[in-house]
Amino acid sequence: MKKITIFLLLALSVSSFSCDFLEEEPKGLISDTYAKTEEGIESLILSIYQRNRYLTERLYKVGDCGTDLTTYATNGLGTNYGEIMFYNDPLMISNVYNSQYWKYLYKGLNVANQGIEYIEQASVSSEEKKNKLTSEVHALRAFYLFLIVETYGPASHYVDTPSYSVVTDGYQPGIAVFFKRILDDLDIAFRHLDLPQNTQWGRMNIGIVKALKMRVLMALSAYDDTILSNTGYTKQKCYEETISLCNSIINDYNYKLLDDYASIFDVNNQINDEIIWSIQYTSDLIYNGMNVSRAEMDANVMHRNFVGWYNKSAKNPNVNIDGLWSHSRVYGREYRATMPTLYYIRLFSKFDKRRDQTFQSVWCRIPDNWNNDPDYSDTLLIRTLDVVSDEYIKSYEDRGIIVDNISDIYDINTGIPTINGRSCFHTMTKYLDPSRDAAKREEGFKDLILMRLGEVYITLAEAYVRTNQPEKAAEVITQLRKRALIDGHESELKVTAADMDMDFILEEGARELGCELNRWYMLKRSGKMVEWVKEHNPDITLIKDYHIYRPLPQDALYEVTNLDVFVQNKGYK
Repeated sequence: MKKITIFLLLALSVSSFSCDFLEEEPKGLISDTYAKTEEGIESLILSIYQRNRYLTERLYKVGDCGTDLTTYATNGLGTNYGEIMFYNDPLMISNVYNSQYWKYLYKGLNVANQGIEYIEQASVSSEEKKNKLTSEVHALRAFYLFLIVETYGPASHYVDTPSYSVVTDGYQPGIAVFFKRILDDLDIAFRHLDLPQNTQWGRMNIGIVKALKMRVLMALSAYDDTILSNTGYTKQKCYEETISLCNSIINDYNYKLLDDYASIFDVNNQINDEIIWSIQYTSDLIYNGMNVSRAEMDANVMHRNFVGWYNKSAKNPNVNIDGLWSHSRVYGREYRATMPTLYYIRLFSKFDKRRDQTFQSVWCRIPDNWNNDPDYSDTLLIRTLDVVSDEYIKSYEDRGIIVDNISDIYDINTGIPTINGRSCFHTMTKYLDPSRDAAKREEGFKDLILMRLGEVYITLAEAYVRTNQPEKAAEVITQLRKRALIDGHESELKVTAADMDMDFILEEGARELGCELNRWYMLKRSGKMVEWVKEHNPDITLIKDYHIYRPLPQDALYEVTNLDVFVQNKGYK
């Protein structure tokens, strides 16, 4: 048991507020009396962190699918995965993951609203603790409100008080109302939260709140002046405050960029100086598993989503490679759901360490049992990250090592994956979880990183670009890239002020933060999402300007009684 998970177990056993917006009546409410005790109110607030575990798989569908960096693999086509990637409106509106995302966001928001209401009446042992719990729950509400409004935009249903019965009247006051409430909640959060080093790992602290406000302000800056003025901001004020927040996160606390990029995502290094906030998981399957329907899973299954066949070659997928398994504990449980785009792979210089630390290109023999560690002295398969010559391939195959040229996986001219490539592709390694106790184990034990310092550097550089300070932006990127430099090739990754524009920020954001559940939101705020996706993901052809918002789920709309005023986002039919 680790971090705040130990505190969550009590919360799970006593708190099950579950009012679903426009869906069902709440079940299993804890008693009003208990919720107003110190133990009860803290358990209620802690239960929100557990609810975040339901978000992981859905946030991946919304935050990473349908962008420039990922596309569908074999098992993603014609499935709920694929539906949310292609911007085919009817399929997106009815998509189960879009529906679940909406549902879990409003569940979490409702519990946060309940916490804010109850804490005013709760008997807490000290004013200091009550103040901290108040700041914590306001920060958590801001987090949910922000994901709701950035995902569903003007069609979002707004609520800042708890509901205890079925809700059928939707309320859409507009984006400015959301941001005003979010910013007010963050102001409350700033008042009493502890420093990061004084907080239980995974719980809200002042560093997380500053990183959240950083995201909020950069998102807000993308809206028109009317919305901005209704929140008391201008674009310039958003950028200036973001710069201040980023510099504070970098300089005022104990956060540090790790020297080794891969170690950020190492399952044996889940508490490290670069992580600002992560969702907690545990190896105790009583509290980390899937129920019978599997739709309600709160396990971390991200480890499987970017894994293709590595026991077969893209050149001959009908024959298994002796010594490699269809699943393994270390190399992953193949799911063939999503794969990197050719654009994503080609973004990296071959002298950028992050390339080989993001994409797996070599597989070694796993002796005897798929749960065993690989024999790293015995390479069986190479998938190249560059186009290589026939002579290169022959030099390895003469030694019994199979080589998939990248041109076997993608059409190099169009970027479209080949038929075999959609099954036999490079594993994106950030979510691999060798701590699982069995190769076919779907429940992952590894924490899910929501925010880290690398994002702060990228955002600071973006804010400097937005405020016409390219020299400072170049300095930030230079600092970030120090760990990416291969000795002797430092000049290959050198940047100057002349390089600094929004195209560069989006590219460097992909190299540093790709597939970390925030790409869609970053593209959205950039103002370039539609053109960028069209240019860099040839599998996506239906995207239009209105797709900067996701559609309201159809099953939620079925329950609305005031459809004369509660409407779907523009463009969707």
